[in-house]
Amino acid sequence: MPIVNVKLVRDAFSPAQKRELVPVLTDAVERVYPGLRDVTFVTVQETEEWGIGGQAVDAEKVDAHAKHNLDHEG
Repeated sequence: MPIVNVKLVRDAFSPAQKRELVPVLTDAVERVYPGLRDVTFVTVQETEEWGIGGQAVDAEKVDAHAKHNLDHEG
């Protein structure tokens, strides 16, 4: 039985976005290993303690990064 654990920076995703992850990730497992949809578990956890490249990361930095990437798409 697949268990998909997702960890997110606290408050970076809305409740609706977090709910949307569950079927999307379940679909991904089903594409790779058909027949396990009914026993695929998805957990979404938030944490305040994140760091990347020696720098603390919070929801504001996640949002700024996403906006920067969207502004610079080809």
